[in-house]
Amino acid sequence: MTLLFIDDDPDDLELFRDAIRIVNPTHRCLVAVKGDDGLKMLETVKPDRIFLDINMPGLGGWDLVKWIRAREEFDDIPVYMLSTSNNASEREIFLRMGASKCLVKPSSFHELCEIFRNVLTEQQKL
Repeated sequence: MTLLFIDDDPDDLELFRDAIRIVNPTHRCLVAVKGDDGLKMLETVKPDRIFLDINMPGLGGWDLVKWIRAREEFDDIPVYMLSTSNNASEREIFLRMGASKCLVKPSSFHELCEIFRNVLTEQQKL
């Protein structure tokens, strides 16, 4: 399975990669530090899952989820929004825009692994 993480924080990207290695070391992790870089990747790669940071300078999660959902070739790809905020109205907006789920970035590495384990297992059962 190929996972694409788009987040402007290189430390978060490294944590995501480390967590995925623990959850399932066979998964391939692609990362982009800017929304524009993620967009370029999506022009050539079709990942199985996409994880987007909501707040990024330039092209952010809002713009990326709109771009992804406007393209038929990405209809079957789950898109997960990542944020430090647990704002219910913001989550509702993203779900209406086509996000599969909104995930709050946890404060511990163990919780991060658990979130990825749950999300990836949940999707594999569908």
